[in-house]
Amino acid sequence: MKSYILYALLIFTLAFQACKKEGPDFTPLASLNVANAVIGGRNIKLNTNTRDSATTYGYKLFQLLTGETPIKLFPSNNPGTPYYEQTNTIVNGGIYSLFLAGTASVPEGIFVKDEIPPFSQDSILRVRMVNCSLNSAPLFLTVGSAPAINIFSNATYKTVSAFSEIELKSRLAVGGNVFQVRNSSGAVLATYTLPATGTISVASSRFKCITLVIRGSYGTTSGSDSFGIYAMANY
Repeated sequence: MKSYILYALLIFTLAFQACKKEGPDFTPLASLNVANAVIGGRNIKLNTNTRDSATTYGYKLFQLLTGETPIKLFPSNNPGTPYYEQTNTIVNGGIYSLFLAGTASVPEGIFVKDEIPPFSQDSILRVRMVNCSLNSAPLFLTVGSAPAINIFSNATYKTVSAFSEIELKSRLAVGGNVFQVRNSSGAVLATYTLPATGTISVASSRFKCITLVIRGSYGTTSGSDSFGIYAMANY
């Protein structure tokens, strides 16, 4: 009887280890949201990625391996002159953002480990702002339905704000979906209207988070690199 028990235990152990070996191996991964706001820049690629790219004055969500991970973001036409090249400590399941600013000849990167607020059951939008406009004066953000109330204040170049909540009800007040970038005197410098449809819209952004990226050359009002604002979807 004792021999039978030992034999059964041995069979169970071998079977258990065999099952462990046959199980799937998961690669630890994290996400990196890249906003490309380089003045005079080009579309950019990540590391050895040959297909996906973040367009100029656009954004792209990439995957990263965890651990001490090299991150190289380079213009698609010139891999030898990266806009950003550093090794960062990446944790499994981590959510990161990288905002590329500056100029094509002197690029600058703002690397952030995101702390995304928990899902809300209220009809709100969580929004933050990053100032990627080179040499800009301190900037303020308001919404069209409450132009006297600053959502963010004194955001200097390369400042990344925390997330703030605004109401995004089914019936919006007039201007409730229009973000206004202002200077210290209150003058409106640029606006961004949260559209009715699309990936970043009133409907799709309710309960979620977006980042408003201030882009272009401060004081420039025309041309492809003019001062402006665009949105990047978070989670």
